[in-house]
Amino acid sequence: MRAVIKLDNKIDKDEALALLDEYAEFIEKHTGVVCEWYVERHDFSYVPTTPDSDGDLKPTFAYRKALLKEVHDRYGDYGTDHVIMWVHEDNFLFKGVWGVAWGYVHAKYLLELCRWDKDNDTNTFNTLFHENGGHPHDKLIQQELGVDVNPIIAKHFGLDSFSYDSDYVHGNSPLFKYIGRRGYERDGRMLECLAPYLKRAYALREYKHLERIGLMKQLVKVLSTLVALLSKKR
Repeated sequence: MRAVIKLDNKIDKDEALALLDEYAEFIEKHTGVVCEWYVERHDFSYVPTTPDSDGDLKPTFAYRKALLKEVHDRYGDYGTDHVIMWVHEDNFLFKGVWGVAWGYVHAKYLLELCRWDKDNDTNTFNTLFHENGGHPHDKLIQQELGVDVNPIIAKHFGLDSFSYDSDYVHGNSPLFKYIGRRGYERDGRMLECLAPYLKRAYALREYKHLERIGLMKQLVKVLSTLVALLSKKR
């Protein structure tokens, strides 16, 4: 799993890297997926917002589109899997939410907005896990592999049916406690259930990236040869 981390200028970088190390260990323990972080500083002191249908304030579509275009210009379609907007609580003006996830809305990325709580590492970790390691996984697997995770999860846990977003992400199943509720403890069971599919999905995305790089190198080589031949004719 590769992620561009847009790190708020107000967040201490050493603290962020330490938490990312802890998070990466958790993900790898339960899935076997290795995390790569591409950390970049970003100014979140002003972000235009707009209310959604519930009245929650979120970054505007135009703002998100511009941010993702800047990333896409450098990384292409598959050079990263996630883009994470990690915003310090002092700059977190998005009322009604602790974080948000958008899957494949802008380019071929999974975009996550996560709040950084300066005095509560547990909340910071859980928000990151919820938005990055919970919300988008069903979308990722469906988009990359064409697999619906709901019947897989239902069979794994011995259930008649299952709704990933409602039952797991929002904790409406008695099997899974909502991550925002008091007393929540880290739970890697869903990661373990989906691990084979997550590994395949992330590996496929990386393969597409490497394949595209290979084609670009071949194109450059052909063009270089053509230029050399044309120069000789002169």
